[in-house]
Amino acid sequence: MAVLEIETFSLTNGIDAAAFRALDEQMQEWCYLNRTGLARRTTARNDDGTYVVITLFGEESQSVADYYKSRDQVVVAWSSAIDESSRSLATYSLL
Repeated sequence: MAVLEIETFSLTNGIDAAAFRALDEQMQEWCYLNRTGLARRTTARNDDGTYVVITLFGEESQSVADYYKSRDQVVVAWSSAIDESSRSLATYSLL
């Protein structure tokens, strides 16, 4: 069954929206190449500076929550822009 992975977070001090957008564009490409079963990934920002990444997978087993721990240069740069204490992750099964 397909699942949505919903991740929310804030940026670390010193990272602005434009810089993060550039990092996220690189991360978007990395995810499509390296996250098996990924059907769609969307990033959005709230007026309060909170970000959300919504990722759709074909099967629950394809949603691997620790992808951001990869040592790949793109993932390291993207993850270092995120305030780790603000990160939350939840997975939902589609009805």
